[in-house]
Amino acid sequence: MGYLPFARKWRPQDFDEIVGQEHITTTLKNAISMDRLHHAYLFTGPRGIGKTSTARIFSKALNCEKGPSIKPCNACTLCKEITAGSSMDVIEIDGASNRGIDEIRNLRETVKFSPSKGRFKIYIIDEVHMLTTEAFNALLKTLEEPPMHVKFIFATTEPHKVLPTILSRCQRFDFRRIQIKDIITKLREVAKLENLNIDEDAFLYIGKASDGSMRDAESILDQIASFAKGKVRLEDVIASLGMIDQETLFRSAELIINKDTKASLHLVDEILNSGKDTKQFLLEFLGHFRNIMIVKSGIESDEIICLPKDSIDRIKKQANLLTQGDIFYIISVISNSLRMIKQLLPERIVFELSMIRLASRESIASIEEILSKLQGAGSNVNEMPKPQPVQVHIQKFEAKTILQEKPFFKKILSVSENTKNPETSSPAQDSGAHTSIDIARVKDAWPILVKAMAVKRMSIASYLAEGEPDSVRGNTVIIGFPKELNFHREVLEEKNNKDAIEQALSQIMDTPVKMSFVATDRKLKKPAPDNNEIEKGLKTKEPAIDSALNIFGGRVFKTTR
Repeated sequence: MGYLPFARKWRPQDFDEIVGQEHITTTLKNAISMDRLHHAYLFTGPRGIGKTSTARIFSKALNCEKGPSIKPCNACTLCKEITAGSSMDVIEIDGASNRGIDEIRNLRETVKFSPSKGRFKIYIIDEVHMLTTEAFNALLKTLEEPPMHVKFIFATTEPHKVLPTILSRCQRFDFRRIQIKDIITKLREVAKLENLNIDEDAFLYIGKASDGSMRDAESILDQIASFAKGKVRLEDVIASLGMIDQETLFRSAELIINKDTKASLHLVDEILNSGKDTKQFLLEFLGHFRNIMIVKSGIESDEIICLPKDSIDRIKKQANLLTQGDIFYIISVISNSLRMIKQLLPERIVFELSMIRLASRESIASIEEILSKLQGAGSNVNEMPKPQPVQVHIQKFEAKTILQEKPFFKKILSVSENTKNPETSSPAQDSGAHTSIDIARVKDAWPILVKAMAVKRMSIASYLAEGEPDSVRGNTVIIGFPKELNFHREVLEEKNNKDAIEQALSQIMDTPVKMSFVATDRKLKKPAPDNNEIEKGLKTKEPAIDSALNIFGGRVFKTTR
């Protein structure tokens, strides 16, 4: 007999050898022992997790000469024929190549004949979702009321493509992806039986590369055994599979944490010159920061992170050097880079761009983190040092608005030079809504308010950006708008919009604030010169656009799309 690959040689031969599907094997064994057998079963799940193997074992359990038994003997003639795929009573059909109505009609004609040796005639149809609608419809009546000696077992990776009328006639079993720890246990057994000398860490990399598929894991082990010609080292696994070793991932993360842009670009060149795939690196780098995010959340379980204990300790050290805002931003940049590669942009440029963006980022935190710190720090406002002239750097990505922490607190929480001296302030002036709000603080908080509202409703933020703080009366902030922007004021004066804006500004100022939107003599902000030319041309060609701009106080913008 010729050479058999590991995936075929070590295929499960009874229910106890099936890995990671105990919820299914237990149900099937109970059905056999209690004589509660259904006439049609649907096995669904990803590739290589035991659907067809379970179908064969179930067939052997039903037709075994010593059965029906939950543990087929694998020694009788019927068991051997089913294992070899030569049984006349267990018919395996490939749904992809026998998908038409003619094949199903032939099946219906053979169903009525009794089994030749076994108790049941069993039809195993693999990739059943490939059958045509006409073929499914031709099968319906037979599937619903088959002869007592017939059982159907359907297997598919895409159950959503199976007609609901077929699903309703089957008992459905959903197979799970196999956990890495179970895959590693099985690989150790195979390696021992095959007398393979293999590094312990290599099992982890093979388990990760298999993506929950036992067949893929055994095929990779078979490939590695041929590649190594003796002892299988971790370096052999990494080289053979084109994977990224953990040391490179840790080194890359350290460069980003230390904001070393120059070294990051040299690392890109090193990775690409070694023949690594850009997409593969970014995927594994994304997984590395996923692990950092998990550890940052307080979870250090090796079952969730699937790394050795020393690697988890190193990840914990890196997580302590990053804020949650940093981690979310890094994950967002890497994800966006993967999308750019899918758009067929040059991979090297995308790789370099992402590393530059990550290494040159500012220290960042989310709006929610800042506001929560503001509330806790509000009682110490008078103890803050005199503010320095700093700029608030605002950087935005898809789902979060991110701000520099220290400059923000110094600028927003500090009392302005125009604020009254705390030594001369009465207790009544320092309490609640009776405290007069300083216009300088409001102007400092204004861009932060606009960005905070952009997270909730971009349209409101765009209207709000056209105004600017004009004056303060008690705890009411007067926001001035050009007279031409009457529509903006009316929208912002709506109760829901106004309440949301007041609540956000109150949180930023750490004091109850009311707002009033008024018309002033301030002129509209001038658009960019090229937009003026576009606007004049449009007004000349289409007078209706001119009228719309005047009514709604709109502006013409040039798009780069």
